Formats: sequence, structure tokens, C-alpha cells
Amino acid sequence: MPFSLSAYEAVAKDKALVLVSANWARRWKCGAFENAQLQSLGFDRAGSEKRASDKPDVQIEDRSWLPAKQGFVNFALIVEPGEYLLSSYKIKAAKSMSQVGYFSGDRTTLVSDGQSRAGSFSIAAGEVVYIGHFALDCAQAPMPWRYYSEEREDFSKYLEVVAKEYPGLPIEQAKFRLFETAVMGNPFSLPER
Repeated sequence: MPFSLSAYEAVAKDKALVLVSANWARRWKCGAFENAQLQSLGFDRAGSEKRASDKPDVQIEDRSWLPAKQGFVNFALIVEPGEYLLSSYKIKAAKSMSQVGYFSGDRTTLVSDGQSRAGSFSIAAGEVVYIGHFALDCAQAPMPWRYYSEEREDFSKYLEVVAKEYPGLPIEQAKFRLFETAVMGNPFSLPER
């Protein structure tokens, strides 16, 4: 559920708050494609039984009809506490104006025996956790990639921007705990002060 102060205040002790950003803009010259565009990411709570057609427990997506502007869109989401596995993504890719297709991952390719092949994040009740910035990587085939702020000052600036977008967001509680992955990003911990 998207953050609003009234909704969060009613459930703050029992729920958690995830901060994540995504760049939905087209990437030109992306691998062998003229352009590609990340369109959605979905996460399932570990242990939840899902059929292939069920929606993810947490989903962020580009909902605009117009081409997305360059830059990241920030999300603040109220979620149940637990571990979340990347369970879906969708990428639109074009070789030309007339040759457009999609890359996607779903539960059948991303989750095996209750473990995500792509990565996960964990969050406890009452926590506010930043899991990263997601965008396309185009080194080979287009794929989602998790980026992050590398300096504490940059992370603080990010939190200030998010707080302006979501009034009442408790940014003073925010923890830097990246989506853990070995295939969609590099391990990183923010240096201590």
C-alpha cells in the first residue's frame, strides 16, 4: 500500500515501510536493442503460496501512458514485515519501431524451493528500510539492476527528497539495507559515520 501519514500512523507498530526508487525511462542502445525500458518489479513475501497468475505482494510499475522521463521515481510502501523475494519483472525492448517485444521474469523462473534466484530483502515490524534504486543494465541483454547511494551524504539528500514527496514520512528512522542480490547488483554497505 502506498504511504500516507494517516494510513501509516494506524499500522506503524505492526507494519513496515519500504523505500525504493525505479527509473522507468527508455535506455537507448541497450545491449542488442535500439532501446529498452524497465516497466515493473514485483516481490512476494517468503512463504506465501502464489499461483502463477496471482499478483505480487509488493509491486512497483510505470503506470504512465506517455514515455517516462529520465530519472528515478520514488516509492514509499507500507508492507507486512518479513522477507520479500524478487518474483517478477517486465522489460519492454525494441530492435526497431516495428520489432518490439518483452523480457520478463516470473515466479517460475525467479523463485525455486522458496528462495529467490535474483535476490531478496527483509524488514521487521516498525522498520523503515531503503532497499535501493532499480534501473536497467544494458551491458549484455537488458536486465533489472539495483543501484544505490554510495555516500552517507547522498543517502541523506535522497531521504530529504522522499520526505518532501511523502509528508510525514519518518525518515529519521530510515535504515540503509539494500536488496540483497548476487545477479542484479553488487554487495554494498553504507560506510559508518
